Amino acid sequence: MKIIRNTIPISDLFNLMVNSELTINRTYQRSQGLWPQNARSYFIDTLLNEFPFPKIVIRQIVDLTTKKTKREIIDGQQRLTTIKDFIEDKFKLSNVSRDYRGFQFSALPDDAKSKFLGYEVSTDTVISATDDEVLEIFRRINSYTLPLKEPEKRHASYQGEFKWFIKDLLDLYSPMLDRYKILTLREISRMVDAELLTELSQVILDGVKNRRAPFLDKIYKDNDESFVRKDEVYTKLTETLDFIKVELNQILESETLKGYSLYSLFSALLYNRYGVINISADDVDGLEVIGEYTSNANQAVQNILELFSLAEQKNEKGKYAPFVKASTGATTSDVNRRIRLEWLVKALQNKLN
Repeated sequence: MKIIRNTIPISDLFNLMVNSELTINRTYQRSQGLWPQNARSYFIDTLLNEFPFPKIVIRQIVDLTTKKTKREIIDGQQRLTTIKDFIEDKFKLSNVSRDYRGFQFSALPDDAKSKFLGYEVSTDTVISATDDEVLEIFRRINSYTLPLKEPEKRHASYQGEFKWFIKDLLDLYSPMLDRYKILTLREISRMVDAELLTELSQVILDGVKNRRAPFLDKIYKDNDESFVRKDEVYTKLTETLDFIKVELNQILESETLKGYSLYSLFSALLYNRYGVINISADDVDGLEVIGEYTSNANQAVQNILELFSLAEQKNEKGKYAPFVKASTGATTSDVNRRIRLEWLVKALQNKLN
């Protein structure tokens, strides 16, 4: 067995498939049609924007009867089938492609067509491999994949409105989560940022809750075909996060904000301006919704930095002990989230004393 590592332009791969010189071996490939429309569109958009994607693995053998070279796809069936179908105008790009939504291949501008057909696909071509060796290659390709975490499973399982809503938010706010060390790069690579933004959406839709996979799965499921409250959630979520970026930037710059504390700060800001569905004034020491994020941004920043500093030091002495304990225990429990919310609402309304 020999492996040749190379790149092949999409135009060549397409012609190989059209001429049946590159085929799918059903022995080790999954059935066709597994990718829904949005996933196919997103993959084509990836190519149109010249982003990389995982390499294709091809088996090459010589048919001794016809004395012709045969090529079979070992890994990459869905990707290559999607490419072929798009070039043959079998589907239009959905809204997940911002620049080319509604386009079939034939309707693309000529420069986009040329760029697409000229895209160099990374390939491993396996020469003179036995059937057993090919099956072993396929098994090994799949065995090296890390087990998916819950947010990754969620993002892979759903292809509807809410999944792509979260994808748009990731483009806007993941850089902020990374820059200010709210999440680590490793967490972002495993889609913890998607989970956090889903939870912030949940606060708007359903109120403050425990972090539980079934609750978050339900949001994706309920809003998969149609996300009726999309505009409301988008407006409230982006306005609130942008307020943090601009008016509370000193808190971000301190790098004391973590995923769990961003959740609570967001919830407190949301309560002050709009109210939160399952939080009443009785839950926040009698403080009512004030119709704005904070009564005094400069003072609120100092109040919040003091709370976060004590939590970081795990200083459980003094009047802020409940906040510190709620920040060092089970940070995603409903009880601790409500405690942190209460204290942050006080901080934002300058009612700590």
